[in-house]
Amino acid sequence: MKRRNASRAAAAAIAATEARRKETTPSTPKEDPKHAISKTKLVMGSLAMYAIVMYLSPASSPTSHVTSPAPLSAFDEFYSANVQPLLDRGMSALNGTRVESEEKSRVGYRLRHAGDFDDGVAVDGKERVKSGAHAKYRIVLVPGFVTTGLELWEGHECFKSHFRQRLWGSVSMARAFFSDRECWRRHLALDPRTGLDPKGVRLRSAQGFEAADNFVASYWVFAKMIENLADVGYDGSTMTMMSYDWRLGYEMMEKRDGFFTKLKMTVEAHFITSGQKVVLVSHSMGGTVVYYFLQWVITDVKYGGGGGGKAWVDKHIHAFVNIAGTLLGDIPHHCFLCRFSYIKVPKAIPALLSGELKDTAAVFVQFAQLLEQYFGRKWRKNLWNTWGSLFGMLPKGGDPIWGIGADVVVGEDNHGAEFRDASQLRNKSETIPTIAWTKEVRENCSKSPFNESNWTMENTLDYIYEYGGGYQEHVYSKIFSHYSKRGWKERANSKHKRKHWHDPIAVPLPRAPAMKIYCLYGVGVPTERSYYYKVDCEKLDHNQTCSSNTQYDAQPHLCSNGTADEGEPLEWPAAIDTSVYDIERNIQYGVRFSDGDGSVPLLSLGYMCQKWAEPRSRHNPSSISVVTRERKHIAELSLSDPVRGGPQSGEHVDILGNVGVIEDVIRIVTGFEVEEKVDREIIMSELKEITRRIDSHPSGGLKTAFQ
Repeated sequence: MKRRNASRAAAAAIAATEARRKETTPSTPKEDPKHAISKTKLVMGSLAMYAIVMYLSPASSPTSHVTSPAPLSAFDEFYSANVQPLLDRGMSALNGTRVESEEKSRVGYRLRHAGDFDDGVAVDGKERVKSGAHAKYRIVLVPGFVTTGLELWEGHECFKSHFRQRLWGSVSMARAFFSDRECWRRHLALDPRTGLDPKGVRLRSAQGFEAADNFVASYWVFAKMIENLADVGYDGSTMTMMSYDWRLGYEMMEKRDGFFTKLKMTVEAHFITSGQKVVLVSHSMGGTVVYYFLQWVITDVKYGGGGGGKAWVDKHIHAFVNIAGTLLGDIPHHCFLCRFSYIKVPKAIPALLSGELKDTAAVFVQFAQLLEQYFGRKWRKNLWNTWGSLFGMLPKGGDPIWGIGADVVVGEDNHGAEFRDASQLRNKSETIPTIAWTKEVRENCSKSPFNESNWTMENTLDYIYEYGGGYQEHVYSKIFSHYSKRGWKERANSKHKRKHWHDPIAVPLPRAPAMKIYCLYGVGVPTERSYYYKVDCEKLDHNQTCSSNTQYDAQPHLCSNGTADEGEPLEWPAAIDTSVYDIERNIQYGVRFSDGDGSVPLLSLGYMCQKWAEPRSRHNPSSISVVTRERKHIAELSLSDPVRGGPQSGEHVDILGNVGVIEDVIRIVTGFEVEEKVDREIIMSELKEITRRIDSHPSGGLKTAFQ
C-alpha cells in the first residue's frame, strides 16, 4: 500500500509540474536560453523521482520484467505520455536545439515547406497556390584552401601501405603524420621548380561530396550546406562538388589535372540536361579559383584559355555565389589535425617568409618547444613554399589598397565585440607597413637588407617572389604576378595576361549582364593584417656564408657545408617579434589585426564587391548585379557541436553553417523570394567608410591601375 501511495504521489507531482510548465510556456515554439538551467533541474528532478518510484515498485526487479511481461501500468502509461516527452524536451534544450526534430529545424526544410500553412483563401478571385523552395538551378560547389581531402596514388617506400588513403583530410592523416613526419612532408610537398608532383609521388584530390563535406570525422565543411540543399530537392544528379588539389597554382591545376576543362564540361552538361543556367557556389580560395575560371573560359585556346568565347559566361552561369572569398588575397586558414593542436595552415606572407603565423608565434613556451620539435619553422616554411596556391593568394592591389591603412583597427580589445573598427580611426588614413622591422634589427644587423626601412606591401611581395622561399629556382614567379597595374595594361590576347587572371584589380569581370554575383561573408572577428619582425643576426651571418646568391644577403639558399638538409633551404633568419604588444593599436604578439572573418581581412572580402557594384565601373563593364551581404559574428556554444561557433558564427569556415548564409544560398539556387529577401545589401561593418577613405587618398584605390 505504501509503494502504491508513493507511486501515486510521484505521478501527481509530475502531473502538477507538467501543468505548471504548460501554463508558463509561451505560445511561440522558440526556446529561451535563459530557461536552460531551470529545465535542466526539472529534467534531473523528474529522473530522480522516477528512480525512487521504480525502486519502491514491486516491478522494479529486473527479472520480473524479463520473465513475466505485463501490461503497462497506469503509471507507465502516464510516464510514456507525459514524463518521457518532458525528458526529450530537456535534452533538446541541453543540446541547444528546439523541441522539433532536427530535420524540421533546418533552414532547407522550413523553406521547402514555407507554403504548407497557406489557408488557400481566394484573393482577387484567384485561389492561393501553396509555394515553397524547390530545386531549380543546377549547382556546382567549389571548395576552398585545404578543405579537400588528398589521397595517395603513388608514394615512396615509407608510405607504400597508405595507397589510396588520405594523407590530408581524415583521421588517417594524423596517423600518417605521427608515424613518419618527414615522409609525410615529402609527400605533401610539390616540386617548386615545376609546381607539380615530385618524382615518385602522386597525391590527388578525393572525389564526390565526401571530398569536402567533412574535414576530419565530424568537423564539417560543406556538410551542413549539402544537407539543407537536399531538403529542397537537390541530390547527386543536380549538384556537383568540384574538388581539386588546393596545393597547385591555378595554371598547374589545368596542366596536370585538366581541372578547368572538367569544370567547363560539368557546367555545360548541367545546362544541357536541365535547360537552366548553373549557380557556382564557392568558398574561400574557391572564389579566386572561380574568378580565374571566368577569365580562362572566355579566352582563346591559343592564349591558354578554354575557348568558350566571350558569351559563354552569360549563356551558362546564372549566379556566382562567393562565400568568404579571398578576392584580394591573404590566406584563409584551416586547422591542422582539426583543432587538436595549435598548428594551422598559414596566412600567406608570414608563412612564406618565415613559416609562421599568429597561432604559432604566440603559443606558450612549453607548446612552442613541442611545436618546434614536431613541426618547426624551417620545416613548415620549406613545405609551404612548394605550394603554388599560396603565391596565388598573396594580397593583390599593392600599396594603393593595403598601404593606406583605412581598415586598421586601433581598439582596446581584439578578443570580442569591443574592439574598435574603422569608424573610430583618425580622419587622415594611417599609412602602415606590411612588415615592420624592430629598432634593434636596424641597429644591430649592419649587413642586413632589413636595416634600411620598413617594408610596404609591394616591398614585401617583391622580396617573396624573388626569394622564392630560398629555393634557387621556382616556377611561381613565372605563373603569377602581383603587379595589378601592369596586368590591367596587358592586352587580353597577350600570353602574359593569364598571370593576372586571379587578380580582379588587373582583370575586369567578363561581359555577362544577366549573371548575378553575391558576396556573402562574416565580419567582426579580429584578423591578421600586418606583422612586426626581428632578425637573428647569428643566423643571418651563417646564411650569408652559405648563400649562393650575393644579390640578397639574407637569402638562405642551400648551404654547401652540409648544415642544411639536402635540397632544402636554410631557415630564414627573421621571425615574428612576439614582444611587440600594443593593445591600443590592436597589436598582440607582433601581429596587427583588422576586421574580417578571422582568416581573411575585410579588405579582401568586400572591397572589390563594392567597386563592382558602382555605376559605370570599369571593372564591371556589363553592369553585372553585385550584392554584398555581411553577417556579424555571434558566437554561441552548442553542446551538440562544441568545437564550432554556432549557427550565427561569422568565422571563416563556420560561415558555411551560418543559418543566414544557408538561407541566402537556398533562395538563390531555388529562385524562391530572391528579390524580396536576398537582392538587398547588408553591410554591418565599416566597409563603405573604408572604401571611401581608400578611394579618396591621392595614392589609393583602383584609379592607380589606370594611371
